[in-house]
Amino acid sequence: MWQDHTPAETSGLARLGFTALRLIGSGGRIDPVRLAALRASGLPYYIENIATDVLAPFHRYTPGKAVTWLFDAAKDRLRAEPADTSVFQREPGLSDPASLASIERRLERMVRAHAQDRPLFYNLADEAGIGDLAAAWDADIGPSSLAAMRVWLRTQYPDLAALNRQWGTDFPNWDAVMPELTDAALRRTDDNFSAWADFKAWMDIAFAQAVRTGTDAVHRADRLGLAGLEGAQIPGWGGYDYSRLAGTVDVMEIGGAGNSVELAHAFNPNLILLRTSFGRGPEDAHAAWWHLLHGGRGTVVWDSSNTVVQPDGGARPWGRELTALTAAMRPVARWLRRAEPITDPVAVLYSQASFRTRWLLDRRGGDRRWWQRDAAREYEDNAWTASRRQILTRLASIAVQPRLLSSAMLESGALRHNAPRVLILPHAIALSAAEVAEIAAFAQSGGLVLADIEPGLFDQHSRRRASPPLDGIARTPEILQLYAGENGSGLLLATKELLISAGIQPRADLIGAKGAVMTGVDGQWFQDEQGLVLALQTRTAGTRAEPIIVRRPHHPDHVITLDPIAPRMVRFER
Repeated sequence: MWQDHTPAETSGLARLGFTALRLIGSGGRIDPVRLAALRASGLPYYIENIATDVLAPFHRYTPGKAVTWLFDAAKDRLRAEPADTSVFQREPGLSDPASLASIERRLERMVRAHAQDRPLFYNLADEAGIGDLAAAWDADIGPSSLAAMRVWLRTQYPDLAALNRQWGTDFPNWDAVMPELTDAALRRTDDNFSAWADFKAWMDIAFAQAVRTGTDAVHRADRLGLAGLEGAQIPGWGGYDYSRLAGTVDVMEIGGAGNSVELAHAFNPNLILLRTSFGRGPEDAHAAWWHLLHGGRGTVVWDSSNTVVQPDGGARPWGRELTALTAAMRPVARWLRRAEPITDPVAVLYSQASFRTRWLLDRRGGDRRWWQRDAAREYEDNAWTASRRQILTRLASIAVQPRLLSSAMLESGALRHNAPRVLILPHAIALSAAEVAEIAAFAQSGGLVLADIEPGLFDQHSRRRASPPLDGIARTPEILQLYAGENGSGLLLATKELLISAGIQPRADLIGAKGAVMTGVDGQWFQDEQGLVLALQTRTAGTRAEPIIVRRPHHPDHVITLDPIAPRMVRFER
């Protein structure tokens, strides 16, 4: 439970099945009265927003002001004087040694003071980001950030001459290296955005390193303590490169937009995933079940209207719904803890370099007032996000479970080590030379490479290549084209046949009305000591019940009707 409650209400929450309450720890300060009340309640607590001042200065609670007041003020400065780049000096800097040392000391002090209570976790920040959440912002060009970026660049280029060749610059020494900001990148006509893209990649790294600094401090103070990050955003700006961020904390509260949950779980299977519930109803219950099947471990309840528990501790309607929902979920959750998800020999690439490149090309081709886009605008669909979502949705519809690969995993030989038969490249417009070489070798060894556009037109620094590096290697079948239509039975059948051509036979057929491929259903495979289990859930809450035939070779048909909210488990004995 996020909101504070009276002792009587807290007792009611415990009876309803709540397992933890929130304790604010902003700036390392704890309300002793609140702490005493939580200790007296007998319920564990988690500590909230300990390092928000460093990890989320542009989106944090300030009495009497909007949470985004500092970011709004920065944009006002930029609007008044577009040439004033000092607005992009982030305060505090993510690479500033003094700021990082301050949160280290604060966290170690707090963890040692509370270790005896065994808090559920220590939340570093809520809704953190380089700027405001997932909004694009040219931070940080402060001295500490630039100095750290130059150190990092030396690991990316063999020498300064190589950087100058890539960037098209003539810096006389490393201390003179300066990145290109977005306005300058948008004015370019040579399609070489390297000086901009490398800076953006560095800021993702700086954010991840700052978060990791907090986690390391928690672990130093208590090796059993868990560090968390709440309010995680859609993949994209703000430091939300999940291939880097997922491994920086033990606990992450995250929404499902942009396949964030799937990505975080794929890149850190040990990550404890939480979600937030904002209200009752079938949609929320459906989302809770979906989250559980995709690695979720709990829900933070946001009850600003106090509709869960009565003043005397009795249950209100939402409280009764939550009790019934969690009671239904617990047996499945216990089973999932000992079951193993099964992946098919299909790999799907997650390319952050392609996100950066696509975003800049979109801005160059439209409204260039990029800094007026708030975080909500970044949640709007784009080719990079939509392509990945459509591909993963289509695979789930035929119960094929792919392995998600980051660019670093691909470069490190994941295609050689895990032996997939198909590699899918969702809008992989920017690829490194190492990625290209691995993909070409995979195709040479008989693997099928599928893409929705010609991949690798830019390198990982967002510099356009002279010619497509995978021309003739990557197939771009029409069924993978962006917005090729809804995931109807015809498209799903075509996708299945494409996989079969590569030697991948889905483990079961999902057959709906009139013998067609079933639509509007997601399937996931698990394995336990008794055999295989197929978890089936409707894609949206309240979907009209329709019989499904689940047909698996050498097994009897299963004819089931899905619940409009909860999944159905179909077991195939060994």
